[in-house]
Amino acid sequence: MHSMTGYGKAGHSTKGLDITIEIKSVNNRYLDIFLRLPRELSFLEYELRERLKKRIVRGKISVTVNISEHLAGGEEVYVNEKLLDNRLALLKKLQAKLLTDQPVELSHLLQFEELFELNLGAFEEDELRQLVFPVFDEALEKFNKMRNEEGLNLAEDIARRLNRLEKMTKEVRQKGKDNIKREFNRLCENVYSLVEEGKIDPGRLEQEVAIISDKVDITEECVRMASHIQLFHQTMEDRGEVGKKMTFILQEMLREANTMNSKTTDVDIAHTVIRIKEEIEKMREQAQNLE
Repeated sequence: MHSMTGYGKAGHSTKGLDITIEIKSVNNRYLDIFLRLPRELSFLEYELRERLKKRIVRGKISVTVNISEHLAGGEEVYVNEKLLDNRLALLKKLQAKLLTDQPVELSHLLQFEELFELNLGAFEEDELRQLVFPVFDEALEKFNKMRNEEGLNLAEDIARRLNRLEKMTKEVRQKGKDNIKREFNRLCENVYSLVEEGKIDPGRLEQEVAIISDKVDITEECVRMASHIQLFHQTMEDRGEVGKKMTFILQEMLREANTMNSKTTDVDIAHTVIRIKEEIEKMREQAQNLE
């Protein structure tokens, strides 16, 4: 069971290159992958996406790949001269538009990181692939480790709340049975107090009152709630994508709780049902973080 929130970062220096890869994610209904790669590594985008899809089911995933040269003394820095001319012309155009006398300086041009190119011409694509993939896999491993740890914490919290929910449902079911009897007696007493003695058929009265008092019976809702709880227990044992299924089951639980609340006439039961609904809402919040 994995959380949809995670973070992993890895870096390695080899053959004159510094490679750093960062992977992070937030909640999302579907799998949404955003890759930020240097232009020189754009040919790896499809393969990196496929590697992610094999390990991740849901979430908004952001991957940033940075690669730079760690230059020794005397090594040449490569500048994209065509892009330099473009940026210089742009700055001069802004200078004229703003009517400023401030000259264009080197410090202004240094703000454009894209001017400085990597000298990757000496590397074949397969060689770059072999350099990048191990770093990517390490970052992905750390990312999934964090997601797994967070998922276990969420699962433990959900399990505790589910146990409380199960106990409260049993309590409500028992109280509900007693409430039917109390409601029947209360209705009979109210009718007898309003109708003169001898002017009502006791048998017919009991029949009508039984029909009315049966409307406060929440046994069926409690049985369905218990069934949903059992299904939720089973779902927690499943592997893979469980967050959506959990959310759906919790929606059905909330539906049963709302029906209980609308049918009961017992204040104590109503208060317990409110606590049941609170637990369900908290569980829904947690389940929405799960993959």
